[in-house]
Amino acid sequence: MSELSNKTKKNRIFHPFLVAIFPVLIIYSQNIGRVNFEELVLPIIIVLTFSVILYYTLKIILKNPNKSALIVTIILILLFSYGHMYYLLNDVSIEGFDVGRNRYLIPIFGLALVLTTIFTIRSRRIFDNATSILNVISIVFLIVAITNVGLVLTETTSCDKCANQELFYERKDFSNYFEPHTFSISENQNLPDVYYLILDEYARNDALLDYHQFDNSEFTNYLENKGFHIAKDSFANYPMSIQSIPATMNMNYINFLADEIGNEVRNYKPLNEKDYGLYPNNMVIKNFKEMGYDIITFNTFALHLHDIPLSDQTFCHKTTFLLDNRLFDVLARTSIFGYYVERWNEGEARQVILCAFEKIADVNKISDKPKFAWAHVMLPHPPWIFGPNGEEITPGKPLLITDNPEFRDSGWEPKRQYIEQVQFANKKTIEMIEKILQNNANSIIIIQGDHGTAWDVNWIEHSKEDVWQRMRILNAIYFPDPDKRDQLTDDRTLVNTFRIVFNSYFDSNYEILENKMYWGWNKKPYYFEDVTNYLISDT
Repeated sequence: MSELSNKTKKNRIFHPFLVAIFPVLIIYSQNIGRVNFEELVLPIIIVLTFSVILYYTLKIILKNPNKSALIVTIILILLFSYGHMYYLLNDVSIEGFDVGRNRYLIPIFGLALVLTTIFTIRSRRIFDNATSILNVISIVFLIVAITNVGLVLTETTSCDKCANQELFYERKDFSNYFEPHTFSISENQNLPDVYYLILDEYARNDALLDYHQFDNSEFTNYLENKGFHIAKDSFANYPMSIQSIPATMNMNYINFLADEIGNEVRNYKPLNEKDYGLYPNNMVIKNFKEMGYDIITFNTFALHLHDIPLSDQTFCHKTTFLLDNRLFDVLARTSIFGYYVERWNEGEARQVILCAFEKIADVNKISDKPKFAWAHVMLPHPPWIFGPNGEEITPGKPLLITDNPEFRDSGWEPKRQYIEQVQFANKKTIEMIEKILQNNANSIIIIQGDHGTAWDVNWIEHSKEDVWQRMRILNAIYFPDPDKRDQLTDDRTLVNTFRIVFNSYFDSNYEILENKMYWGWNKKPYYFEDVTNYLISDT
C-alpha cells in the first residue's frame, strides 16, 4: 500500500463540510427572530451538497483526498468571506481610488483562488498535517458558531416568556382584541371599489422640506385638486412597517402583543406569518370579504409573503426561487456571487413595483363584484433602483444594508436618491389615479406612507427629533362623495383609516380612536414606548 494511502487513512477528512456550515450558523445567529429555525435546513443542505460534490469530483481528478479537501476549504473561505470584505471596503478610497468595488475585488479573489489551487496541486506535499490542523480549526469554527447561536438564543430567551415564544411559538387567537364588524348595505347599493396604496417610507411634506429641502407641493396640490383630503398633521402610529401596517389593517393598536408575546421577544410570527399573522390575516380584509368584496393583492411585500390566504387573486408574482428562503438569501448576498444576486433582486423589485402600478388600476375589470385592492409598494423606501422618471439605478450600497434603516450611512448621496424615488412614486401614482377614476369614478382611493425616513436616527436612545422625523407621513384619502369628506380631519392617524371608511360608506359604528404614537425597533417588535407627547403638543 502506498505511503499516501497509509497517511490519509490516519486522517478523517471533514473540515470542508464544517467550514461550509459555519457561515450559515453565523448568519442565522444574527437573524434569530426574523428567520424561522426550520429555514436553517435548506441552506445547510445546499452548501453541504455543493461541498460534497466538489470534494469527490476533485478527489477523482487529483487522486489525493487531502489536496481535494484543502482546495474545497479554500474555495469556501474565499466564497463566503468576499461579501464581508466588500462591505468593509465599500466606502474606502485611497487618494481618490475607490478600493471597495466589485471590478477590483472579484479579480483579486479569483487570482487568490487560482494561485492557491495551482500551488496545492503542484506541491509534492501529502498535506496530511494540513488536514489535521484544518480539522481542528473547523471544529473550533463550528463551536464558535454554535456558541454564538446559543448566546443569542440565551439573550433572546432569558426574559419571561421569551424561551416559549422564540422557540416553541404556537398560533394564538387575537380576535377578542378586535371589535366585531357591523354594517348596513342594501341589495342594490352601488358599492365603491376601494384602492389602498402603501408607499413605503413616504414622508410628509414638511418632513421632506426639513430633511431633503424638497418641495413636494406640486404632487399634493394635484391630489387636492382631484378631491383628495391630505391630513397635514398626520403621523404613523408605529415606526416600523412590521408594526405600523398590522395596526392599520386591524384598525387597532397592537400593544396587547407586549403582554401576549412579551416585549423582549423577537419572533415575528404573530405579525407576519403568512397563514395567521396580523399583517396578512387582518380585520380589514375580513370585513370586506364579509360584505361580498373580491380581495385583490399584489406580491410586492417586503416581508417575504407571497399569496395572502384571504386574497381572491394575487398579481405581480416574483419568480419563485431559492432566495425566498431568507437565510439563504442573506448567505447568497454575502458570498462572492452577491453582486449578481443583488442585480437579480433589483430586477425582481423593479418588475413587481411596475407591475403593481400597472395592474391595480385595472382591477375593476376582473369581476362584477366590488373590489378591495391592496398594494404595498417599496417606494420611496430603498433599495434605490429608480431614477425620477423610472430610470434603472444600481444602488451605491448593497440591498442587504439598505434593507436595514440602521445601516444606511453611505457616501453616494442616498438622500438625493430617496427624493428621486419620491418623484418616481409621484409620477406612477398620478398615472394610477387617472386610470382608476377613468375606469370607475365611484372609487375610494387611499394613499399613505407607513412611516417616515430614518436619517441618522438612534433607535435605542431616540431623541424627540428622531421620533419627529420617523413618524411624519403622507396620508391622502379620496372619497367619491364630497359630503363624506367632512369626516376626514388633518390630524387623523393610520389606525383610524378604515374605521372612517367603514363608518362613512357602510354604516358601521366604529369609535374613532384617540391618536397615540409608539416607538420601537426591529429587534424588539413588541416593545412599545409611548411617544405621543413628542408629537402632539397638548398631550
